[in-house]
Amino acid sequence: MNMDAPKFLAMVRTKDKSLDENEAKAYAKTLPPGQRMAVQGCYCVHCVRPCTCPIAASYNCTENWTFLPCITIPFGCCVCINGSESEGFYTNVKGDTVIVKVDQENETLACFTHNCGGPNCYCEKL
Repeated sequence: MNMDAPKFLAMVRTKDKSLDENEAKAYAKTLPPGQRMAVQGCYCVHCVRPCTCPIAASYNCTENWTFLPCITIPFGCCVCINGSESEGFYTNVKGDTVIVKVDQENETLACFTHNCGGPNCYCEKL
C-alpha cells in the first residue's frame, strides 16, 4: 500500500472519522519492531461519532502485546485485547474489533470495528 504519511498523520491528529482501517494497519507496519504496541499509561478516549468529544479516560496496565485498559466512568470496565508484533495491531476475541497505533510521536491509538467506515474512537496518550 502506498501511503501519504503526512496526510495520514494530519487525519489522525484532527481525529478524522474517515481514517481507513487498512491504512492504519499499514502505518503500524512501518513502525520499527518494539514501537508498534501501545505504551503503558493514561489515555484520553475520544468518541468519533457524532463528534470528537472526550468520553472517558483509560489506563493501559501492561507493556506487551496484551492491551489491558481499565476504563473510567461512564464505562467502569476492564478489557483484555491481544496483539502481536508480526500483525502490528490488537484484536478482540471475536475478531471484529482492532486497536492500532496510528501516531508514534504522540502514542495515539485508533479503535476500529470491521466495516464501520472509520474509527470508533481515538485514544490519545496523556
